[in-house]
Amino acid sequence: MLSWKENGTPVSEEFDDIYFSPEDGLSETKHVFVEGNKLRERWKNPEKKRYFSVLELGFGTGLNFFATWKEYADEERDFELHYVSVEKFPIKKEEIEKAVSVFPELGPFLSEFVLVYRNLLPGINRFTFADGKVRFSLFYADAADALDEISGTFDVIYLDGFAPSKNPEMWSETLLRKLGPVSRNGTTFATFTVARSVRDSMTSAGFIPEKKPGFGRKREMLTGTFAPNGETDADVDPSSSPDKKPWCRRDSLPTKAHNVAIVGAGIAGSALAYSLAQRGISVVLLDPNGIAGGASGIPGAVSHPHPTKYPSPISLFTLRAFAYAVRFLTGFASPEQFSPVGVFHGVTEEMDSERLRNSIRTHSLTEGIAFWSETGVPQTHPDRVSPTQEGVFYPEGFWSQPGSLAQKAVQRNGIRFLREKAASIKPEDQGWELTLSESDEKVHANSVIFCNSYSINELLYPILGEEFLPIRKVRGQLIRLREPPASPTIRNILCAEHYLTPSIDGAHILGSTFDEFDLNPKPRKEDTDRLLAYVLEKYPAMNWSEQNVVSEVVGFRAQTPDRFPVIGPVFDPKRFRKEYSGIDLHKNRDKTYPSLKTIPGLYVFGGLGSRGIIGSFLGAEILASLILDEPAPVEKSLLEALHPGRFLYRKIRKVSETEKLSYETDKNLER
Repeated sequence: MLSWKENGTPVSEEFDDIYFSPEDGLSETKHVFVEGNKLRERWKNPEKKRYFSVLELGFGTGLNFFATWKEYADEERDFELHYVSVEKFPIKKEEIEKAVSVFPELGPFLSEFVLVYRNLLPGINRFTFADGKVRFSLFYADAADALDEISGTFDVIYLDGFAPSKNPEMWSETLLRKLGPVSRNGTTFATFTVARSVRDSMTSAGFIPEKKPGFGRKREMLTGTFAPNGETDADVDPSSSPDKKPWCRRDSLPTKAHNVAIVGAGIAGSALAYSLAQRGISVVLLDPNGIAGGASGIPGAVSHPHPTKYPSPISLFTLRAFAYAVRFLTGFASPEQFSPVGVFHGVTEEMDSERLRNSIRTHSLTEGIAFWSETGVPQTHPDRVSPTQEGVFYPEGFWSQPGSLAQKAVQRNGIRFLREKAASIKPEDQGWELTLSESDEKVHANSVIFCNSYSINELLYPILGEEFLPIRKVRGQLIRLREPPASPTIRNILCAEHYLTPSIDGAHILGSTFDEFDLNPKPRKEDTDRLLAYVLEKYPAMNWSEQNVVSEVVGFRAQTPDRFPVIGPVFDPKRFRKEYSGIDLHKNRDKTYPSLKTIPGLYVFGGLGSRGIIGSFLGAEILASLILDEPAPVEKSLLEALHPGRFLYRKIRKVSETEKLSYETDKNLER
């Protein structure tokens, strides 16, 4: 909660402390954080870096972010700004506007920000500004928890919590020591306080603190530099790790890529090509079927979050991916390509009332994201109706045209599309050589990313000597329906066992079936009949029949056994088994495990299943961050859940469980 002093200075009622100096908050920010970290000097000599990263503890009104953004934008920069801010008590958009609007020079940045700042989720919320030059992540969480989950390292740290006397947890030694793992040699920090406890804690975290003149009535402030090779408790042996999943460590990945080849030009490959090209990476995109020639070419797709009864990696990923997709598409797509008309998900046998209600409560979702409706007519959206009686309404649920979105994405400068099939891939000195099947041309790339759906294993098999991922092909069929006369108008998307859209290009879309066994690429009459029977039973007033069917469309999804995407690097399966077999055995409890190197420059991005649209845009940001060593746009635990190595681990874990049982039996016999 906020209150305001007579001079307009915002005050936190939670901590009984001001957000910034009543004398001149903007000048204070520039003095403490911009000048305290020598940003102007460092940005004139950016050391040929692709990006500059800032970590902030205490977002508050966003003043530090806007001031840093303005400083960055004052000159033409050849690097990006990545800014991650942690905030346990985020304030409302209107309060940010009121607080920051007293500084007119920040107006343009504030205006762009408030267009998309809404519906925050607990955890990381990713925003992109200035055509990708500024990437901002607001980590809505307690600072101690956030620092455990942040993946990546930073050039600069802003310590801007409320005063240590008001908010001691933010300045505890336990918390500040967590800054070491997210810092690198030369990382600097700045803060307004010179409290002895803060100086000692920063020293124990691996920093060398130094007092500097403070701002205004504050005589001193504190700055410092990370010195990981010094005699501190922050020293870490990078060659080994006590982590249970050491293969997920970011420092085992290559960090340089100048040109990339992407195999597969569906919505995932096209979104990734866009994200990389936006960062200045040269991309060659390959697909013999053209842009969105497979399942991404369907006439319309429906997207909404998929919160489970209790938080899980799947639900947390879909919530973050959905929110990012809405923000991205709002600025990227035309009304013909994307429309957030809202999705009403009615109660079904599988998704009963208790499960749907609990999904809202346990994920702490605001009404802007999801809310329960008893009548099917959301009071806050009277223009949108549903014939179902009760369910969840997702106000920003949307339909989109994935084929059109993919086409627009690959028009970005820096992307070269070849309607070719990669016949083979082999390593070379600077990366990989791809041989094309229809021409004599060779494609050379530092990195190759496999986005070719259920065919990912085809090109990887000759390199690895075995199947890398358990991805299977799943058939789906949908139909397009012409609206009969005197039929009720559908304004939002209706979901239950199947989904029904408002009119898109003159027809409603009714879908989709799900078949893992019959992979017939042609439409099946029994599927069309099944869909028509469903819509007649569910929405009888609409009176649709076979005569209203405009077309039938078949597509094939790529799905993993756990129905979760795979996003990340490729390992040599044989070396993986050799290094990590027995990792869970009791006799290895205190052993550290090597951080196994990945195969340099090979990545996979697939297994998106029926959530290809919402998974593609955030998934592209995730993989771009891994390839280019940027701070990740999702939590470390989500990166681990998405990691392709999880399937290799599960295979050896089965062996470990057998060995573990044998080991325990032997011990019992010895007793």
